[in-house]
Amino acid sequence: MMHQLMISAGVIGVFGVAASGDVLVSQPSDRASSPSFFSDAVPGQFFSQRMADNFTLSGDSEVTGIRWWGGSQNFSSPDVTNMVSWTVVLFESDGFGGVDESSAIDLGSYTFAQTNAVATGATLFGGGIEYMQEISFAGLDLNAGEYWISVGATLEAPGGDAWVWSGSTVGDLVNGTDFFDGSGFSVFNPTFNDLAFEVVGVPAPASAGLLAFTGLVSRRRR
Repeated sequence: MMHQLMISAGVIGVFGVAASGDVLVSQPSDRASSPSFFSDAVPGQFFSQRMADNFTLSGDSEVTGIRWWGGSQNFSSPDVTNMVSWTVVLFESDGFGGVDESSAIDLGSYTFAQTNAVATGATLFGGGIEYMQEISFAGLDLNAGEYWISVGATLEAPGGDAWVWSGSTVGDLVNGTDFFDGSGFSVFNPTFNDLAFEVVGVPAPASAGLLAFTGLVSRRRR
């Protein structure tokens, strides 16, 4: 699969600006109060696991943003004061239902203020406040096919409140977990939910192909 990052990772975020474009993939949070998964950005934190979820683009697209839902486990505090930043990474599929880690596209790490965060009014299963967060960027050209998205938090106190990625009943019940042990992502089938996120962007126009086809027909008629 081909991908092309249109701008450098150092300036990828458009902070405080809502992701613009069509919703290409939607697995919205619809069971915030049910058990879900902790997701870390780095090793050495209490749960030591990074989560990822797969999704499929039905056509070639320019991806311009990622949106996700989650919050604190509420071990000490219901808000996200223990979260320093969230790191977002995109992977291609390995062609066998797994994660091709060599294809990683680091979309950057962002503070709470840089993610246009909004409290949804829902409460997570541990009593934490659920937030919708998002990032936007200039453009990432992706071919149709399967990809994986990972969102994980870096914590101020590694043994303190972990970040919970909210669940969604939309999806295929296939997730991935990286335990930071060097073996990469293990794919598994949770019995209760997928992870809540949306992919925002612009489908590639079909007009160029249509015009080329029309020109070919015209030449044949001549």
